[in-house]
Amino acid sequence: MSKGLTLAAFGILLALCTSGSFCLAGTVDGRVVVGQDPAAGVKVFAYDTLDFTGPPAAVAMPSDAQGAYRLVLPAGSYALFGWNADQTLFAFSGRNPVHVDDDSTEWAGLQAVPVHDGAVTAYDDEYSGAIEGRVTHQGQPVTGAHVSLYLDVSEDLKGQGYRISLPTEEDGYFRFDNLPESSYYLVARQRQDGQRVGPVREGDLYGLYPGNPLTARSGEVQQVTFELVAKLQDAEDRETFGRMSGSVLKGVVVDADQQGVAGVHVFAYTDRVIGHQRPAAMSTPTGPDGKFVVHLPAAGTYYVGARQAYGDSPAPGELFGMYEQTADHGLTVGEGETVDNLTIMVEPIELF
Repeated sequence: MSKGLTLAAFGILLALCTSGSFCLAGTVDGRVVVGQDPAAGVKVFAYDTLDFTGPPAAVAMPSDAQGAYRLVLPAGSYALFGWNADQTLFAFSGRNPVHVDDDSTEWAGLQAVPVHDGAVTAYDDEYSGAIEGRVTHQGQPVTGAHVSLYLDVSEDLKGQGYRISLPTEEDGYFRFDNLPESSYYLVARQRQDGQRVGPVREGDLYGLYPGNPLTARSGEVQQVTFELVAKLQDAEDRETFGRMSGSVLKGVVVDADQQGVAGVHVFAYTDRVIGHQRPAAMSTPTGPDGKFVVHLPAAGTYYVGARQAYGDSPAPGELFGMYEQTADHGLTVGEGETVDNLTIMVEPIELF
């Protein structure tokens, strides 16, 4: 068996091949780094969700002297996390979840950060708990970061979550009070544009608490510190809340003169009444030609629009528009279908 073929993946593939099924798999290659330096001896685990407390789908051999690792996996979507032998380093991929196709090779780098010990102190409410702490980057406090609490990983820890903190100040401090006793997943993000929510772009800071999920207990304050890393390259051509299905929307955003409009997101909602709920999927900002691609999490009917910002209500002067080829702005997309040549016209919002 080659060094790159993990035991778990090998067992899956062997079962498929010996059962008479056609034997296919995809490969994930990558490197684990700490800052700019390779991180050797980190085991990379592939999970079916962003909850890394359960059994992994596969485990790679420890990363080599260059930080390189390899996973062989059946087609599907996987979240990649890693730890060194003494659990003092925690690594994660900015691409989570990574989609793997049969007979394909994906590249997924992981950035590793130090793991900090937590503490517990008394809370002045015996019926609820609190979580407080600091977020840092390269050991320095991060200003302007928002920490989100999620109750589960069903939507891949994207969006605002159950609660979102005020922006951290110069000391990187955040706090959540009066929390029901439960387990929470902590994610922190500092966006260069100052937005509370939205995709993480190149140069933004983001990080996950290595002890996820953290349990808030009544009468206690859970104190944590966790490190953020800088997004190394821009997002792919989608920000899908959930997993990709192969169903895709493509088209162009134009102005009143039918010219392409840059810097606009296209959103797809599952609810006809588009309010403050999170979209099912969205595109990255359009380029100068106005073209967009939206990867949908499943086949179905979606209600489609476009705007410049993300989160909260559209503001006066913001470019906004809806898909107008149907009365309710909706269209139905089949499993694996690409709906192409869509046109959405945007105009500045005016107050009357």
